[in-house]
Amino acid sequence: MSYIFDSRLGKQLYRLLPEVYRTRDRYDEKTGQARNEDLAKYLDAHGQLLDLIHGTLQQQLRDTLPTTSQDWLLPYFGQLLAVDIVSPDAAGKHAEVAQAISWRKRKGTLKVAEEIAEAVGQMEAEIQEGWKRVAMTPRIDMPLMPVSVVDSSLEIDKKIPSQAARHPSLPAAMVDLRRPSRAVEAPATNPAAKQSSFGGQNLYWRQLNRHGVPCFPGSFDDLSRRTVDIRSESAHHGHYHHKRLLAYVSPPDGLMPFDAIKLTWSERNESLYEHLIKQTVENGVTVIRNNTRRVVVVTDDVSLDAGLYKIEGINFIGELKVASGGTLALVNVEAGRVDVATPSTDDPVVTANDCLIGVLSVGGLVRLDSCTVREQAYLTSIQARDCLLMGIVGTDISGVVEYTRYPSMAPFSENDMTIEDCTSDEPVFFHHQIALNARSVLAPDTPAGIYQGASDGGELGYFHHGREGRPVRLDGDFSTVDALHLPTQGGYALQDVIFEGDVEVRSGRFVVQRCAIAKLTVNAGLSIDVHGRDLPALDACDCLFDEIIVANGLSRLEYCTVMRAAHCKRLQASDSIFVGSITDGAGGEPESGCLRYSRIPVEFDGRSLNVFSGHGSTNTTEMPVFIRFDNCSGSAYEQRVAKSGEAGYGVLDRFTPDAIRFGAEDGAEMGAHHHKYYSLKIEAVLDKLRQFLPVGIGPVLILDRRLLRLPPEIKNSSHGESS
Repeated sequence: MSYIFDSRLGKQLYRLLPEVYRTRDRYDEKTGQARNEDLAKYLDAHGQLLDLIHGTLQQQLRDTLPTTSQDWLLPYFGQLLAVDIVSPDAAGKHAEVAQAISWRKRKGTLKVAEEIAEAVGQMEAEIQEGWKRVAMTPRIDMPLMPVSVVDSSLEIDKKIPSQAARHPSLPAAMVDLRRPSRAVEAPATNPAAKQSSFGGQNLYWRQLNRHGVPCFPGSFDDLSRRTVDIRSESAHHGHYHHKRLLAYVSPPDGLMPFDAIKLTWSERNESLYEHLIKQTVENGVTVIRNNTRRVVVVTDDVSLDAGLYKIEGINFIGELKVASGGTLALVNVEAGRVDVATPSTDDPVVTANDCLIGVLSVGGLVRLDSCTVREQAYLTSIQARDCLLMGIVGTDISGVVEYTRYPSMAPFSENDMTIEDCTSDEPVFFHHQIALNARSVLAPDTPAGIYQGASDGGELGYFHHGREGRPVRLDGDFSTVDALHLPTQGGYALQDVIFEGDVEVRSGRFVVQRCAIAKLTVNAGLSIDVHGRDLPALDACDCLFDEIIVANGLSRLEYCTVMRAAHCKRLQASDSIFVGSITDGAGGEPESGCLRYSRIPVEFDGRSLNVFSGHGSTNTTEMPVFIRFDNCSGSAYEQRVAKSGEAGYGVLDRFTPDAIRFGAEDGAEMGAHHHKYYSLKIEAVLDKLRQFLPVGIGPVLILDRRLLRLPPEIKNSSHGESS
């Protein structure tokens, strides 16, 4: 079968036909020439209607349960179950309704508190009871739990004082200076083991030496007891109190993702990495998938024996090779080279969906959907849809290519190749990039046939479904010699890109969304659309800048954060944060524009823009507070605000004034992370916890960067752990 079906049920109907009819549909029995597969197209047309009917019935069934229903139905489910929905996140709302009865039945328990924090806030959480963190006097009538019930890894001889002092149930206030205390990896069978997600990596852990000296004071694995702290809650005090519940949550990463995890293929089974990649056998197929929410990169070449393989969510810097006779299915994979020498069969040798491949070499049929082959594809037969193919090598290549960019001189067969709605336009990429994904990001001046050429009107290739949640970093400066020259109307709008260096736009409009740029200079002049309205030279939404300079054209910012200075002659900004100054670049103020629902500097007068920060204004001059992270550099330890390019840069702390945290027009936070709802999620968690905690117990939310790092593995000694 060479025809690519648009409908699932149409394809299913075609496969149910006897083979003789399918063969006649493909080939003329007398002449042996290929036919147009009219029967397949006829069934595909019926299948599209059947798919719509089937989809309607499926959605009707899904809408009967809050876990699978559409978002607009959740208020009705909430009213039916008397649920006060507080989460701003769609997944959190579904969890609130779906878990309503379960949470009520277990109201007041620590497990429910942890589930609420993780479901409503969509963040990892570890819970501690405040009264257990307060020093108390031991009493004679306080029995100790058996050690094996609390922690099976400990072997304590109570006759030896130094060992008896390690009993986990002792209410010891003085720390044991002989031993360190921290979280360590643990087997799932240990009663003391907990499962948590550390930066997207699931792992069982336990507390090492509960009475020892805390290695990381103030973190989730600090169990030392303190005197009662009756001060008001803040970032650093007011936590240790018997009427408080401490919820340690992982801090947000903002627009800057956490660094990728790199390992060699042989290291995947070692104790440090064994939780990253999961390998199972499903229906005879060896499935290898990324078991985390982080980016996992294999740095060496990988050779697999002949067999059936499916790989999901893993990046390969080098070559991924399967021996002849094997097949390979790839889902959301990046690979420098993919080589499968299996000769041609009726079924695909390689199937790839949402994949980025440098060089592709396949001996048989390859089926690609929303893929980019950045260099060369050595093929004999291909079925491709919504793909970006930069080079094709072969002879009389057969198959079907739809909504795909391919080279104009591709060696396709004249009789056995079907080409529909394709383009040979030359895409434009960013220069001087080394990483495979960075070399595959389209530049703003790429032809419209590339960024609007997919079957659904979207972008061709690997980024067909966007980069949200997986932004790409571009190295180097794009200024002076390599300055960007863009179309007057803006061209391809950049989304989810992090520029490591400076960017200068010499001409045209610069349109960006969810991007981070250190220094942006736009030299474009004034331009108008067909209706005579001004077109902004800079049009940014949900973006993070250190500095912007727009000397002539109009700057339009929505939900943006400018950390240092904005030099704009004409400025329109809404729901944005200007930490530094706002000028026209020559020492004065912008000559025209509008600022609303934004944080503006105290010294900014704004009369030329009709901007005021006093009574009745939607703007504020309150100073934002950004999250501080613990940072270890060699032997030095410090707490500081994240720097440009680091995860957490520009993220508001929960102790930022409410005029900024809830000062946007829709009641959410101002600035670049408005679309992530960080402030609303934190308040939603606190509101929900208050509903499910015992009377008089108040929740305290503590951002803990330790929840982003895996606890180490530790070896047992004859009497438990020694360090």
